[in-house]
Amino acid sequence: MAGGWVVDGTGAAPVRADVGVRGDRIEVVGTGAWTAGEIIDVTGLTVVPGFIDPHSHSDWSILGNRDAHSTIRQGVTTEIVGNCGITHAPVSDAMLPQTQRTLRGYGYTGEVSWRSFPELLRTVHGSDGGTAQNLAWLVGHTALREAAGVRGTRVSSESTAAMIALLAEALDAGALGLSTGLEYGAGRDADTAELIEVAGALRRHGGIYASHIRNRDTRLLESVGEFLTIASKHQLRAQISHLNVRHDTGAPVGAWRDAVQMLGSARLGGLDVLADITPLCDGIGLAVGLLPSWLLDEGYSEAARRLADPRVRGRVRSDCDRYWRFVHRGQWDRVGVLRSPGSPELEGESIPRAAAQRGQDCWDVFFDLLAAAGADMADVQLLGRLFTPEHVADAVSHPLFCLGVDGFTSRLDGPLADRTRHPLFVTGHTHYLAHHVLRHNTLRLEEAVRKMTSMVADRFGILDRGRVVAGSYADLAVLDLDVLAGEDTGTYRGSYAVGVPHVLVNGVAVVRDSVHLGTRAGRHLSRS
Repeated sequence: MAGGWVVDGTGAAPVRADVGVRGDRIEVVGTGAWTAGEIIDVTGLTVVPGFIDPHSHSDWSILGNRDAHSTIRQGVTTEIVGNCGITHAPVSDAMLPQTQRTLRGYGYTGEVSWRSFPELLRTVHGSDGGTAQNLAWLVGHTALREAAGVRGTRVSSESTAAMIALLAEALDAGALGLSTGLEYGAGRDADTAELIEVAGALRRHGGIYASHIRNRDTRLLESVGEFLTIASKHQLRAQISHLNVRHDTGAPVGAWRDAVQMLGSARLGGLDVLADITPLCDGIGLAVGLLPSWLLDEGYSEAARRLADPRVRGRVRSDCDRYWRFVHRGQWDRVGVLRSPGSPELEGESIPRAAAQRGQDCWDVFFDLLAAAGADMADVQLLGRLFTPEHVADAVSHPLFCLGVDGFTSRLDGPLADRTRHPLFVTGHTHYLAHHVLRHNTLRLEEAVRKMTSMVADRFGILDRGRVVAGSYADLAVLDLDVLAGEDTGTYRGSYAVGVPHVLVNGVAVVRDSVHLGTRAGRHLSRS
């Protein structure tokens, strides 16, 4: 790549330099008379390391979108997947039908032929498929629980041992570590003692612990405290996923600042903990997170059947103030339907519009979505306007936060298209640059690039990536900052991101002159 400016991912200021690539590695960064078989003219453009998303759910959609259209076109060359406790392996025979139906909704037409986590890795990364981008995997605690046959809050020593064995199997296959989702589903039933015991396997394997913590409003500080307790028990590297506070949900004044101070104090005490954040005010949520345990204890099918009873609905209305608490303040206008297995016609619709169309109130629309999903109730996903712009800017600029998106790779056609008509999925990464750097000066370009590249690579132990330096893997993106400065990345326009004309993964062009080449040069990046 010749003629461009290089922002190398370290936080250093841009420099004028050419970048020479041989095979899958960067061979030289500098100026001079180089001999090259092919030259990509990037005069006036900016070369950066390929972006590394620290918090992705692309493991949900990669089998239906191996070309990673929406993310690779933004310059994302590596994604850390398997977050929030939810992975599609290990999977038990009992969970197989639900897993199959869930993946159908993400465009996967094949069979769920795997059961173990290593088998899933071979399915995704084997010679029969491949991916456009690199993937580094966490294994989900919820998946471990379900595969071990754990239900509810009572966990036997035998079940705990089974979870630990399944986690060790995933770590031996190269998983980076364990993720938890403690605000919903099976994760909500796990107590701190269970998490400490299962996470003990991470220390033996050098794995990382990443957590969607138990609460991010009224009990935020208590939940951060639980996270730090788990990490300190085994002196784990640990990551708080999307550490943000939802607007108007009862969080104490200054709670987020206090939570970040807790994180900083733990670091000063020698605990290796950090956090990540998202770029927009909107975010994904699981509808079952609002439901009380007494409704879910006998499984999703039974919960769906019971929701047909108006008396049950009335009880649930007054007993589900635990997640997205703003809906209990009547703010359904902040909620849209992202995924609805039983009512796909409502995907992309807001709850109030759906209520108006059906002549119902918003709660009954919500209950209908869940009831129609039946056994697939856990797959009902909402999109909410969760945060204020000021809060997002504070987190984006904070030194303890990596920059991620908390979405999944999508495309503009097929089953994924209708459910991802939101800028989060197609311009979430470039929004950091266009909005936070170039228009609002939330942080400098070189600092934003560092938080999206080397900081993430170092955090998750991904060697030789995230920097434009000789010897590193040639995961590279080329930015047209003039184009990005004029792009409205906060509005969905029904097109892929612009402003990233070239993307290389492991030295191979995947996007060239803004055209996706169909190249699948990605790799499984296993634990170092």
